[in-house]
Amino acid sequence: MRQHQREPVRPTKRCLEDLGGSFPPLEQRLHGIDHPVVVRAQQVPFEVAARGAERVVAIDDLVWLKVKTGHHRAAVHKLDPAGEHPAVLSEGSAWWWIGAAGMRKADSGSDDFYARLEAECKRAGKGTGRVSSLHLLPTDVDLKRLQAELATQVVVSVREIVCRLVANSIRSGSAWSARLHGHEISVLVRARDGDAYIAIVAEQFIDPNFLAVILRSVPGVDSADWLEEPGGAMGVQPGFGQIVRSAIIPPEYQSKIVDQHGGETQNP
Repeated sequence: MRQHQREPVRPTKRCLEDLGGSFPPLEQRLHGIDHPVVVRAQQVPFEVAARGAERVVAIDDLVWLKVKTGHHRAAVHKLDPAGEHPAVLSEGSAWWWIGAAGMRKADSGSDDFYARLEAECKRAGKGTGRVSSLHLLPTDVDLKRLQAELATQVVVSVREIVCRLVANSIRSGSAWSARLHGHEISVLVRARDGDAYIAIVAEQFIDPNFLAVILRSVPGVDSADWLEEPGGAMGVQPGFGQIVRSAIIPPEYQSKIVDQHGGETQNP
């Protein structure tokens, strides 16, 4: 059983290429990729805490730790939060990275992954008298992937919460509310002649892009279908600093939403 993930260990683009892969869809968190190297690497922070991690001694410009699983090998490094400035690293708690990976094909030193990695770092540090592993650290493309991944996770989580509110309002006929990233959102759905009329109430100072994410989260309702309701809708009157949007959910989507998202019994 895998332990609760508190410090994710992410593969770099270089690492994924070493393993013969590439970036998966943004919905897939890189530290959750189902590959033996990535799965095994998640244990490194726990091993460090227990003082049981094994260091790649020959590469001494930075601290790299060994990952061994089957014939696979890899090297993991923890960035220093005090010395790293990109906010996205802190937002994603992305301090641990797998910088390189490969196969241990034989027991001979010349064919050993860590011997090959040492030779690579010696070439990178040529002229300095030292090895250099800086090229194994995450690059701009890794940070951009992390940023896009975090943004996608926000959209996915908002979509799930909004759908749950819609489903429970369809079932109960009452309004359901939740706080989404600091904003209060209320949803009310009422059936009429087979259609379901939905009203979403949000704070007026909500970011327009974030409001668009919320409105796009309702299955079967196109962005252009939403109407502004400054005077209220379905008996819902906007309070101070609130806005109301309304639309119709087609019948074929109502049961799908309830079946997939209608498991709550209490207002979130």
